[in-house]
Amino acid sequence: MHFIMNNENSPPVFQDLHDDENSFDPDYAKIFDQHRTSGAKLEENKPQLLFECCLIDHLGRQFACIHAHCPTQPSCFVDGQLQDNLDFHELQFHPEDRILWSEKIFPDILIFIDAQPVVELPHYRFIFNHRYIHTDGSISQFMHEGSLMFADNKWLPVLNLKVFFEIADIKTDETIILTIFHYSMPLGYQKVFTREYSNTINAPLSQRELEIVKLCHLGLSSKLIADKLNLSIHTVKNHKRKSMEKTLTHNISELIHLCLLNHWL
Repeated sequence: MHFIMNNENSPPVFQDLHDDENSFDPDYAKIFDQHRTSGAKLEENKPQLLFECCLIDHLGRQFACIHAHCPTQPSCFVDGQLQDNLDFHELQFHPEDRILWSEKIFPDILIFIDAQPVVELPHYRFIFNHRYIHTDGSISQFMHEGSLMFADNKWLPVLNLKVFFEIADIKTDETIILTIFHYSMPLGYQKVFTREYSNTINAPLSQRELEIVKLCHLGLSSKLIADKLNLSIHTVKNHKRKSMEKTLTHNISELIHLCLLNHWL
């Protein structure tokens, strides 16, 4: 996912974010339609693929560099966002949140935008939190907010950030919350999607049951699963039966679908 910082002191509100959206660029329609059939996905978990340029918290005098050489190479700031970065403290992306974003949140955004009419996509706002690590080792949450577009030379969505700021102790848990708002002239911004993501599995199934369901999803039979896990076929079938009882599903296909839907696998 790519991000661009535009405003130095943008407040965390939606005002003045809709200035250029009354006219839809027809060239975007071609890019979006090409994306729908391109099978775009995030193949690597690298900041360079997630961010268009360095993230700057001007009020907090902090920045997160995607190239890992901001302190030594001013080329990171050629866009003029920072005239002098010596007084700014560098932040490091929290690795767990970066993986969570890549494996769960980014795919959900792709699914969401592929289901929307092309002309409506510029009218959505995406808000989410993400953890960063300070130079002293402490960890803080930061809030991000922006709109969606596509880069001309890439098939990955670009979030054009309007807001990037530290929320510190306002949110102290390790979950990431993604919220999407849609703008319409009579109603303003209305929330249309929200989901909480976590690295902690809250599934009602045990780790062994989830392991067996995952192997079923990969196409392994009960006998192959038993051989792989050094279990008896009876034990494997018993785990399947208990898993369906716990989730109120009627067959293994329903069970796999439910596990995928809830990101348990």
